Amino acid sequence: MTTSAARTGGLLPWDLSLGFEQTVPRALAHRSQIGEVFVADSAQTSEDDHYLSFQIPRAHSLWSDAPRGHHDPFASAEAARQAIFVMLHRHLGVPVQLPFSLQRITLRVEAPEAYVREGTRPLQGFLHYRVTGRERRGADVVGMRLAGSMEIGGRPALSLTAQLAFMSQGDYDVFRSYQRARKPLATARLTPSTPLPPAAVGRGDPRNVVIGAAGDGTAPAADRYLLVADRTHPAFFDHEYDHVPGPLMVEGMRQAAVAAAGRAGALRAPSALLTGCEADFLDFAEFEADLAYETEVGAPGADGRLPVEVAVRQFGNRVVAGRIELLPLGHAPASVPEEPR
Repeated sequence: MTTSAARTGGLLPWDLSLGFEQTVPRALAHRSQIGEVFVADSAQTSEDDHYLSFQIPRAHSLWSDAPRGHHDPFASAEAARQAIFVMLHRHLGVPVQLPFSLQRITLRVEAPEAYVREGTRPLQGFLHYRVTGRERRGADVVGMRLAGSMEIGGRPALSLTAQLAFMSQGDYDVFRSYQRARKPLATARLTPSTPLPPAAVGRGDPRNVVIGAAGDGTAPAADRYLLVADRTHPAFFDHEYDHVPGPLMVEGMRQAAVAAAGRAGALRAPSALLTGCEADFLDFAEFEADLAYETEVGAPGADGRLPVEVAVRQFGNRVVAGRIELLPLGHAPASVPEEPR
């Protein structure tokens, strides 16, 4: 391992150095493109404790398309997602080919100032995962719970939890066939929809807009939006999927929350820093049918954070249930405070 080039606070053990010289092999991060791999280094310090370093490219077509002056916290969340794969395959002996699913994830930005852009410095830092629980069936681990914390620029930045489920390839194939057979896919039709304007969802590049309104693009009723899945998008569809990928659905949750909060007048401008996300994945989403986002904007907290409940439905059933938390840019720090000397 090479010496770290980033400022570090108290997250890494004093005798551990993690580098940023190169990324891990792309297969470990479940990415096909080398440029989509964000995990740089990793180490296991006990049966349950794992540390990783990550870096997001400054010119990434998706993750640099964020509010001016701030990095996108979802970019570090994508690094954290990849870090789970690296930890499982490199350190916990889980085969790369073994299917597993993310059943629940929670994210909370602890320090918005950690995401302020500083000159030409990329978004990079360190992550600690602790395995907090294992579910076993005989000798096999079929489930796992993780608790994580992230440090950026020497500051605590993000806390997260994740719950995973594992199954054999044969069991996965049978499970997916059973699921699809129970859904009316033969008669399903996608409703024509028009992507929302990028500014309405806090994006600059139209290609990164993932939700739309049915028909001619008029404002949806009752804050209901449809997923617009561009299956050529280089980041969301880095490789083939047999279902709508989780990162795309969660980005849709964020965009639906921003659009709904803007329409409700809770955001003066339709742009905000994401500061929290909770998502329970209740079912696999299929490409053949509409995926609808329903939102309910709550009252802001004392710290200015705005909660938006989001339900993602297909065939009338919830596929994802969750909540997005937004911080209007007027409340977000515009510069990084000086560190104590």
